[in-house]
Parts: sequence; structure tokens; C-alpha cells
Amino acid sequence: MTELPVEPREAPPEQAERAPRPPREVTTESRAAFVDQRLWTGLQRAFRQHAGTDLAIDAADLQRALGLKSRYLAERLLARFDRDKDGVVRYDDFLDGVQRLVLGSDQDKLRFAFRLHDHDDDGRIDRVELTRMIALSLAESEVVPHDGSSAEELAKRLLWKADTDRDGAISFEELEAVARAHPEILERMTRSEALWIVPSEDILARLEPRTPPSLGTRVSRYASNHLAAIVVLAIWVFANVVVLGGTFAASEADPWMAVGSATGHAVSMNVALLLLPVLRRLVTRLRALGLARLVPLDQGIDFHAIAARAAFVLALVHTLAYLGAHWLGHPEGSLVSMLTTTRRGLTGLVLGVAFVAIGVGAVERVRRSQRFELFFQSHLFYGVWLLAAVVHEPRSLVWLGLPVFGLLVEQLVRARRRGVATIASEARALRSGVTELVIEKPAGFHFEPGDYLFLNVPAIAKHEWHPFTISSPPEDDSLTVHVRSLGNWTKALRAHVEQRERAPASAALVVHLDGPYGSPTAHLFRSRHAVLVGAGIGVTPFASVLSSFLRRAGTERAAKLEKGYFVWLNRDQYSFEWFADVLADVERRDTERLFDLGLYMTAGQAGATATALEAARVVSHDEGASDLVTGLRTQTKLGAPDWRRMLREIHDRHAPARVDVFFCGPPGLGAKIRAVCRELDLAYHEERF
Repeated sequence: MTELPVEPREAPPEQAERAPRPPREVTTESRAAFVDQRLWTGLQRAFRQHAGTDLAIDAADLQRALGLKSRYLAERLLARFDRDKDGVVRYDDFLDGVQRLVLGSDQDKLRFAFRLHDHDDDGRIDRVELTRMIALSLAESEVVPHDGSSAEELAKRLLWKADTDRDGAISFEELEAVARAHPEILERMTRSEALWIVPSEDILARLEPRTPPSLGTRVSRYASNHLAAIVVLAIWVFANVVVLGGTFAASEADPWMAVGSATGHAVSMNVALLLLPVLRRLVTRLRALGLARLVPLDQGIDFHAIAARAAFVLALVHTLAYLGAHWLGHPEGSLVSMLTTTRRGLTGLVLGVAFVAIGVGAVERVRRSQRFELFFQSHLFYGVWLLAAVVHEPRSLVWLGLPVFGLLVEQLVRARRRGVATIASEARALRSGVTELVIEKPAGFHFEPGDYLFLNVPAIAKHEWHPFTISSPPEDDSLTVHVRSLGNWTKALRAHVEQRERAPASAALVVHLDGPYGSPTAHLFRSRHAVLVGAGIGVTPFASVLSSFLRRAGTERAAKLEKGYFVWLNRDQYSFEWFADVLADVERRDTERLFDLGLYMTAGQAGATATALEAARVVSHDEGASDLVTGLRTQTKLGAPDWRRMLREIHDRHAPARVDVFFCGPPGLGAKIRAVCRELDLAYHEERF
């Protein structure tokens, strides 16, 4: 039996150097895939991860790898991998299973799944076996059938459709006929199994061979999708070079003082520039004028971060340069005296402390943690920094004057609007940790689909403001926000609402609003072909957009959209309830099929063990039954989507026309979708506050 190479500390050197051999049964086609070095490496790494130090996968290892609750299902799967029936899966068994389950023909994959369901190995899957596997699959995915169907009823539906000879059981040929009519069953099964076998997704690339674009093509595509951002970045670099070089050349002081002066001017310029993207009302106005295609407004937060990092580095060089000048005798006196008794020394210390406080609070780990208020509060030091900068060097107003004036005007407008209180007419604690607030619109509060606002609830915290997308359409008389319980403030809001539900309060829930502000979603109304991807509560801007699209249809405000694709991912079944009414409205009113809906329950099991459940679901759907998960006409898919395949199909369908992809959700998933969009030359827009 072939042994897996392991680290030298776990095996003799000669064993570690021995190249693994493919199992004897692999076909010529599979052998070609196996000899790929990256695939070999991925399979070896995955096997070590699943098997542990004993280099053998038992039922407990398999249960953990697949995240199964049922030990029985793990044992069934183990039995199909374990060729020599010794109770564990070794490397040869693992490779053989990969060949049949992922890299083999459709018939190989289906036969593997058939044997999983055929508990007594009699070549037939009877009603009892079907019912047991469907019940286990429902439990694994934590799905309660929306129409109240039991596992036994689902088994009966599948038997009625598949059992063509009416012998009370499903043969392999009968299951194969169902799979041929619904190839998506095998596609989802293959992807699901591939992801637990090689979590790095290396194996998925072998399932869909493609020729990677050349370096020139990639550069050309990137440039075409990011031309405005590249131009702005080039101008910024040029401006820094001119300011640094020009100031240094014009200085008559020694080199240390000249470097200090040049970097000081560059710091002021970069701080002035980083203020521009946070002038939210200005950005919203520019977006409303349709200038986002010419000016990279969607990348404003990225530019803000780039300019801030540049300012920090330049400030550090500025400090070191003047310290160097001090050590060389400019000026005379002790360092402590210079820092504590002079105007520039004292203000320099204040500037340094403010810079560090803002920088630490802006670190990704802090900003994305449950302590969002640290990010917010640390950024309040910007006022201290600006005041100290002007005192430190009054000439910095040449750079800072106009942006600071704009910031003051914006803050005054925000303060005036923030002072107007309104009430949340409804507050509900929904399942899956989401709180829904229906808020009465203040006078003059006009917004567009996808806009966001800052919310303050004095009963939770008087001085904290948090950004949330407006999930209702502007055509409604009220506005709605959905708040996911992630940090301290959002958890406190949910606890407060739950308390009000248990003991209804006589006083209304008072809230304050700051906004509305525009977002990248505004591009949607100028797009011809668009893909909307929402993950979890990230669906909120698209809920507003979908509702507004339908209400504007046939009017002078109708969008230019010719075809839209809406994709919503949720981990569990209950999260779909947040906007089930919106989706039902889309299904009912979208008679021209403007939107294709794609719903995915990512925690759902779609592997070989769930073949019977998947088959029963598609059979029920064919017969006109509502979706098992949501109750909608659109069938929810279990597991995660294949982004590359999905987006490539959309790209090919509309080529050479432009396709815009809009995303709102976790940054990790956004990075994955962004990479696919870059590969396929799709315009990518991400919702970011």
C-alpha cells in the first residue's frame, strides 16, 4: 500500500523522500490530474490534516472533517472509502476515493452516492433507506421543511418519480435517470466533496480546466477596470514627489533641516487629501451627479487609508530629521527641554500621540472586532491633531485650510440634523441575531436605494453613532434598518429590544439619524447588466434596490437595467426570513424575469450523503412545490456557490457588454469575488463604510 510522505521528524528520510504513487485503478484521465504537482501537494497536505499523526482516517476524523453531527453518516462514508475494510482510510484509499468521488465520471460519482444510501448492499434503495438518509440530511443541515413535509413524505415523492418499475425501491439506473435530468445534483455534490477533501480549493481548479490569461491581458483588464483610481494614484505620487523635491531644493538650511521641512509640508498635504473622502455629503453629491465613473469615489476609503499611512511615515521621517538636526546642534539645548518648553516641541508630542492613537484604532483587527467603538473614539483625535498641526506650523493652513473648512461645514450640518429626534415605530428581535427597526422618516429625509445612515439610540449610548444600510425602498413612508448583533453596541440594542418585547414600554424608542449617504450601489441604476451579491445581513442595500426597481418599472424613473442576477448567501434557514416578503414580491411582480434569484444556504450539506434529499427537493420543485427552505418558488441551493463558474457564465452570456458586480458582506468573501471579477474582466463594486 502506498504511504504518504511525512515530515522527517515523523518518518525516516527515505520514506519522506519517496514519491507517492497513484492507486492502480486510476484512469488515464485521472492520472493526468494526479501527476500535477500542485494537486499532489494539496492532496498530501489535506490527508495529513484529516488523518493526524497516525496517517489513518477513522470515523471520528471523517466526522470532524465534514462537520457532521451524525456518527452514522461518517461511518457510511468511511465504509465507501475503506477498500480493505480495516476500519480506517489510508493514503491509497483516500486517493481512490478522490478519483471516484471528485475526479471520476458522473457514473462513478453517482455509484459512490448510491452505495452510501444502499445500507444493506442489495442493489436497491428502498423507502426505509431513503427516509433514513433524508431525515439525517435534514438534521445535518438543520432544515425544517417550510411546507411541513416529513422525511417520509419527501421519500415518497422521490420514489413516485424515480421508481419507474414500481417495485417499491430505486435502482442505480433509476437514480441515474433522475441525475441525468438534473445535472446540478452531481455538480453540487462534486463541489461539496472537493471542498472538504482539499479545503484550499486546489482540486476545484482541476475540475474546470482553463487557460490563465497572459500577464499583458491581466494588466490590461486591471487598468480598464481601475483607470480612474490609477490616474488619481499617479497624480498623488507625482504631487508628493513635487512637494518633497521642491521644498528640499528650495531650502537653504542644512540637509537635516531641509528633510524635516520637506516632509512637514508633505504631511500637511496628505492629511488635507485624506480628509476629502470623509466629506460624506460632498461624496454623496458627486455620486448623485454620476461622477463615480470619472472619480474613484468607491475607492475613497482605500485612498483615505493610503494617504493616512503615507502621512504617518512622513511624520516619522520628519521627527527623525529634526532629532538628527538637534544632535548636530540645531537648536542648542537638551532634547527634553526642546520637547517640553518650546511650542513646536510640545505640539510635536501632541501630534505624535494623536497619530499613534488614530493609527492603533484603525488597525483592521480592532476595526473589525466587537470593539468598534475603539475605532470610532480613537478617530476623534483628528480634531486634536488638526488644532495642534496649525499651532505647530501655521503655514500648514495653506494645505489644510479648505478641507478643514469643508469638514467644519459638514459637521455643522450633521450636528443640526442629528439634533432632530424621531422614533422607531416598530422594533423586533428577529432570529439569527438580527434586530429590525422601522423608523418614522424625519422631515426632509430623502434617500436613494442602497444609501446608508448613522444611527444613534440614546437609550443604548448617548454619544455613539453606527452606520447601517437602509433596507427599505425610498417609496415607503417609513425607513427600515436591520442590525446584526456583532459588537457591544449592537448586542446591547438587541437586549434592549428583547426587554421591550417581554415587557412593552409605554414610551416610544427614540432614535437620531445622520444621513443619508450614497454608496456604490448607486451605480446599479446606470448599469445594463448587474450581479448583486449579498452575504448574510449584507443583503440590506439590495433589498432596498430590488423593491425600488419593481416600483419604478414602467415609469420615467425606471432603471436602465436589462438583466440582473441576485445572489444571497445565508448560513442558516432562518436568516432568509429577514427579507422573504421582498423576494416573494419580486417573484410575483417580476413577470418579465428582469432578475434571476440565486439563494444559497452555506451550512447546508450537499455532498454524497445528501443525494437523496437533493433529489427529493428537485423532484418536488419540478412538481410545483414551494422551496423546502424558504417557501419561495426559487429553489435554495445547499452549500456555497462556485463563483468562477457562475460569473463566467454571466460574463459569456452578455459579452462583450459590461457586467457590474456589486457586493456587500464579509471582507474575506469580497476578496475572493474581487479576484474572480479581475480574472473575468467584470467591474467590481463593494459596499464599504
